[in-house]
Amino acid sequence: MRGEVYSTNENAAAVMAGIYSYVNTSGLSAGGKGISIFCGLYCDELELLEGNQEFQRCYENTLTADDSPFWGQLYYCVQHCNLLLEGLHASKTLDAAVKTQLAGEAKFIRAFCYFYLVNFFGDVPLLTTSDIKTNTTTARSDTGKVYQQIVTDLLDAETMLKAAYLAGDARTEVSQRLRPNKWAASALLARIYMYRGNWVAAEEHANKVIAQNSLYKTGAPQDVFLANSKELIWGLENANTTGVNEDAALLFLEHGPDQESQPLFLNEQLLHFFERGDQRMTTWIGKDTTRGSVYYYPKKYHLVENETSRTPYPAILRLSEVFLIRAEAKAYMNDFAGARADLNVLRLRAGLGYSAAMNRAALLTAIEQERRVELFTEWGHRWLDLKRYGRADLVMTALANKKGTTWQSNKLLFPIPHGDILLNHNLVQNKGY
Repeated sequence: MRGEVYSTNENAAAVMAGIYSYVNTSGLSAGGKGISIFCGLYCDELELLEGNQEFQRCYENTLTADDSPFWGQLYYCVQHCNLLLEGLHASKTLDAAVKTQLAGEAKFIRAFCYFYLVNFFGDVPLLTTSDIKTNTTTARSDTGKVYQQIVTDLLDAETMLKAAYLAGDARTEVSQRLRPNKWAASALLARIYMYRGNWVAAEEHANKVIAQNSLYKTGAPQDVFLANSKELIWGLENANTTGVNEDAALLFLEHGPDQESQPLFLNEQLLHFFERGDQRMTTWIGKDTTRGSVYYYPKKYHLVENETSRTPYPAILRLSEVFLIRAEAKAYMNDFAGARADLNVLRLRAGLGYSAAMNRAALLTAIEQERRVELFTEWGHRWLDLKRYGRADLVMTALANKKGTTWQSNKLLFPIPHGDILLNHNLVQNKGY
């Protein structure tokens, strides 16, 4: 059966298309508890209307092994990438260019999934085969080993993927940026190296992306998330025919929050981090006044204009993040002028003045501030930054006091689902669950 699937270019490409579709619709990107919403609610970006039960455990940081998020979806993608890679390797009939492109995409997605697995759960099983017996008996690998595999996959993807964006057939060049290309692999590598503190490599790979100035440019805030935005490095197709993806619809408040369909809104504390005159605040944050109360909400992905060309796409990788990665790398390597210059690209585009940060400490503070206002409610950046900066316990303790709950450091990692531990007796649960 597998041989038949990988006997034609079209069938093989359809397998990869199915993986993208799953990422887009499984609950990783959207579906109410996607990564962006879940992490925003778990930390200090989103508030929950009192009385809503669906999001309560997330908001109060009281997850259990029976409702742990994302493990199953991420490993589903890993398994199907492994199947695809094995099928491509065994095929004798696929065009070489198609085989190389699809293998590069599969390695990219596998690395992308492991990035979130290792950041959400810590040490995790490192699965690079589709063999069920192996995968249901594999113990957890340490974080460093998992990151080594992520880097290996992305370096391979960077070499294998085309610089151009391709259609679903893995051959035809298109303008839409819905499948990762060579530079998407470089951008994700820059992020990985930043997380690992390899500042030289982070800058090197960020440079590769930023140098593609005919392909990528920072745009005005109102244009950043549009389908034809030159800031977009890799995004997902908007699966909702109304022009608004599910997470955006859940967050967009037209008549105030309600317990059932729209229980979420922005933590007002976020507003205080925007400087006066920041165009991102007026463009990316909406205000709703209902029954005498004022609520703020993110509207990055909400369609305002009824034009297909203006449809917003959920952005996974975009140029502004790459500038922030390079700024951080330069700050750590004592290139303070270079770090300021990268910060100023974003500040000037937002209508702000030049950064006054002159030394490493001031620059790192400015970069963290810029990441908070630039990347809010996008793919868990704020939650992962809090952990990366070593400030999660401090922030989450204060937040728990405000919510009337408690915070323990073990909650920095999510619990491994109980069912998977029963299935694989070599799996050990995270502490505290």
